[in-house]
Amino acid sequence: MTRRPRDAEATRLEILDAAESLFANNGYGSTSLARVARASNTHKSLIMHHFESKEGLWQAVKERRFAQFTQQQVAVFSQTEVSLEEIRRTTEAYFNLLRDDPVLVQLLTRAELEKDLGCSQYDEKRLAPFVDRMRAAQEAGLLRNDVLPAHLLLIIINSITQWFEARTVFGTWSELDTDDMDAAYLESFHKVFLEGAMAQ
Repeated sequence: MTRRPRDAEATRLEILDAAESLFANNGYGSTSLARVARASNTHKSLIMHHFESKEGLWQAVKERRFAQFTQQQVAVFSQTEVSLEEIRRTTEAYFNLLRDDPVLVQLLTRAELEKDLGCSQYDEKRLAPFVDRMRAAQEAGLLRNDVLPAHLLLIIINSITQWFEARTVFGTWSELDTDDMDAAYLESFHKVFLEGAMAQ
């Protein structure tokens, strides 16, 4: 059946949904546009029309997962002065994003395994407001200034992302047998990071 022009956005979303599932379960390399077309009941030509290439589709899938989180946090930055409590809340928001979105964790793991240089998680433009916030905290005397602000941010991202990528394995550790393993890790992370990163 031929789709009417007004269905274009619905078609785009159907393609994104199908591609997201295939990329998360099979990885980028093992997912062909033909498979995405079958899963979304569309044609390769429509995928190319909306995303130009398989790489464009891959980037759009990852972009969609991060867009809302970034917009919300940048909105918070514009309304408040930088503080340790704000950094704590932003860190917790990223933690909750991954905790509540196992598909995103799968995509990040796949991106890492496939050496994806365009992973949205590490997109420099996307992260610029967060790096600027780290710098502002340093300038306000809240965070130590002998560490690059980008390093401070990457320590946060990598520590939290690694937890969710490997937490199934960590769940077998007797030392980590707690009622809420996630909450315990986040509390420990905040103690180590915020206290370790605070200006002396």
